[in-house]
Amino acid sequence: MTDDERTTDNPELLRLVDAVCTHASGLLSGVRQPPAVLRLRAADVAVELEWPVAANGQTVAAGSSAVLPAEETVDDLEYLLAQTVGVFYHAPEPGAKPFVSEGDLVAPGKQVGIIEAMKMMIPVEADRHGRIAAVLTENGAPVEYGARLFALAQDG
Repeated sequence: MTDDERTTDNPELLRLVDAVCTHASGLLSGVRQPPAVLRLRAADVAVELEWPVAANGQTVAAGSSAVLPAEETVDDLEYLLAQTVGVFYHAPEPGAKPFVSEGDLVAPGKQVGIIEAMKMMIPVEADRHGRIAAVLTENGAPVEYGARLFALAQDG
């Protein structure tokens, strides 16, 4: 019997793994920038997550590019940023219409996407008024904290 078979045949262990993952997600959602390493242990379950560090010292999620500094703007564009590490989705489910598209107006509180982190679906909401100038992150792409999801132009 493999380790995977023993894990899936043990509902208590699966519950413990899920609890550890949920706890890790909660810890990560409360920090401004992801740590370089996160280690959690509960009984026989250990979870270790490690993010590479870019040349500028920012932590980078695996499979994504480094975040450009927030000060860099082009033609007065502002950016809607990821507030956690995870996988970004444009729509509530596969095949559904995206929450927003280029040219759409947004206001604070308007949902513009979802980030899946440790089996949790976290709504991504606009934090300011504007018009979606560009969609910067592909559907299903891994994102890091602070990653630019949308370019936002001031409307008016």
